[in-house]
Amino acid sequence: MTGSGDSPDKAENVVYRTTVHWAALFGPAMLFIVGGVSVRTRTIPALIMLAVAVGWGILSIRNLRMSEFVLTDSKLVVRIGFPFTRLYEMPYTELAGADFFKPALGVMMGFGKVMVLRKDNKTVVFRLVAKPEDLVEKLKKEIIRTHEALQAQNAVS
Repeated sequence: MTGSGDSPDKAENVVYRTTVHWAALFGPAMLFIVGGVSVRTRTIPALIMLAVAVGWGILSIRNLRMSEFVLTDSKLVVRIGFPFTRLYEMPYTELAGADFFKPALGVMMGFGKVMVLRKDNKTVVFRLVAKPEDLVEKLKKEIIRTHEALQAQNAVS
């Protein structure tokens, strides 16, 4: 994975990789614009807004660079967040399916929400995923391939 030594692609073949979409920078950018416009009328609050926007922007950029969604031969590996990184490793044998949703802006810009359904009927949701339709399509193929291999293995036994 990016910038780390515990990469899944060292042990397994990477089938697909994507990341968080750059639309995650919209919040800090809007706060920066509002702070910049407000400098003449309310100097101190505007400077505070600008400082918060810059800090938020730095954290968001770091989050973009640290987050990724990786499909390997046997599992989905998701690393998201900064400074509190969350790591999800979900073997395809534990997954039941996946779907995505793209809001209007996401359709135009290529981001959306990915919902991964586990076999225990719990859903894990990831937001602001770049190219969610590609990730879900490839994830579904890997889940089906894994389940068919398990069924064939159980039939032989």
